[in-house]
Amino acid sequence: MIELISIICSLAICILTPIEVGRIRSGWVREKFKGDRDKFIAAYHKQLALLTWVGIGFGFLSIGLSFIEMHPGEGTVKIIAGIIWFAVAGVCAVSKRMLPGAATAGSLTGSGA
Repeated sequence: MIELISIICSLAICILTPIEVGRIRSGWVREKFKGDRDKFIAAYHKQLALLTWVGIGFGFLSIGLSFIEMHPGEGTVKIIAGIIWFAVAGVCAVSKRMLPGAATAGSLTGSGA
C-alpha cells in the first residue's frame, strides 16, 4: 500500500512540476507567499533542489529494497517505484534550470550575479 501511495505522489510531482514552472515563467507568484518574485523563485529553486535529492534517494532505496523482497511481484513494484522516483529527480533537475533568473534570484549558485 505504501508503494502505491509513493507511486501516485511521485507521478503527481512529475506531472504538476512542469505545469507550475511554466506558470512561474509566465509571471505567476503564489498568492500566500510573503515576499517578492525573486524570493519566490529562490524558494522554489530550493524546493526543486530538495525534490531532486529526494528522488535520487528514494530511487536508490526502492531499487535496493527490491532485491531483498520475498513476496512474488513486490520486487517488480519496487523497481517501478524506484524508476519513477528517478524520473522525479530528472523532472525537478530540468525544471530547476528552466526557472527564470534562478541564478540571480538568491545567488544560489554562489556566483552572486
